[in-house]
Amino acid sequence: MQVSNINSLANTQQVFSSKNQSVDTFEKMIERQLLSMLEEQNPKEEKDPEIEKFRQDLKSYGALAFYQKLNLEKIEKLIEEKKEELKKSLGLDDTKQPPLEGQDKLDALQTLDEMLSSYTKQLLEQMQARSELEGKDKTTSIFKSLLH
Repeated sequence: MQVSNINSLANTQQVFSSKNQSVDTFEKMIERQLLSMLEEQNPKEEKDPEIEKFRQDLKSYGALAFYQKLNLEKIEKLIEEKKEELKKSLGLDDTKQPPLEGQDKLDALQTLDEMLSSYTKQLLEQMQARSELEGKDKTTSIFKSLLH
């Protein structure tokens, strides 16, 4: 009786093994078909240079470096906007009449640098906190999925 159970178990394993191989083969066949369909459709569509640049950057930098690069670009843009806003409020822009001169201008420039430095630190801290929070959320969701 035990010999027949072992033979039946071996036959069952062979069936599952062949089914897994056929599923893998089927998945690969579907994947090839989808890729060929996408390749056929892509030449018909006009490629947007911004999208192509995005794809190329993503491939060359990798996901993490690309994400960090995007964040730094956002920070630089926010800093530039803040700089223009502060210049206007400190009277360093071209619309100020009469324009600041001498020590007043030097003081205003020093204040501008200090405020921009503080703003940059604040943005970097926010970015770091957000990244840490996202990391904790991902870790928590992984643990929750393991527990269920």
